[in-house]
Amino acid sequence: MTKYIAIAVLSLALLIPATSNASRYSFEDTRSGALIPGKVYLGVKYGLLTINEPVSGSDDVEMDNVGFTFSGDINGYLALEFAYNQTVTESDLDLFDLGPELKVSSDTLGLFLVARTRGDVYLKGRLGYTRAAQDISYSGSSVSGNVYGLAGGIGAGITLAKGTALEIEYTIYPDTNKFEKLGPGFDDGLETEFVTIGFVWSFE
Repeated sequence: MTKYIAIAVLSLALLIPATSNASRYSFEDTRSGALIPGKVYLGVKYGLLTINEPVSGSDDVEMDNVGFTFSGDINGYLALEFAYNQTVTESDLDLFDLGPELKVSSDTLGLFLVARTRGDVYLKGRLGYTRAAQDISYSGSSVSGNVYGLAGGIGAGITLAKGTALEIEYTIYPDTNKFEKLGPGFDDGLETEFVTIGFVWSFE
């Protein structure tokens, strides 16, 4: 719960200055670092999805994910964003250096409200609702299912050319409770974090 309160506070901290300065936004501003009514954004990103310590004291579960984002302006300072990420290299973790290995994949999708500052170097915050489709297997047991809930995060970007930007983001996804179904020793309510880097293109 504390985590989600922190996300909400962070998102509001980004939204308040944007709202108070809304009149300063120009519809003729063509910099890709500003959200301009009528624009849509397409992003392609690579990320590392991490689930923290499925067994107390173990290494984290880490998966390579690639995906895309599609967003459109609501007004001069807010956008609505759809994001989808798919596991391309599943985790293959030897928990106790004895085998068997823990195998995990997690595909995520979500719908986010995004606030972004102006300029060629900018900050962004986002808050939304997500689903993670997880497949987990260990020692002959397997678990598949969806994890739903609030997610949020922060990011930064830099404009490389007109209509093109490079962005890095950190997102906290809902805690997963799937691992406990594998049996005794596995923890419940594991934190899920996602760090991405990628390109974003804007179009009128």
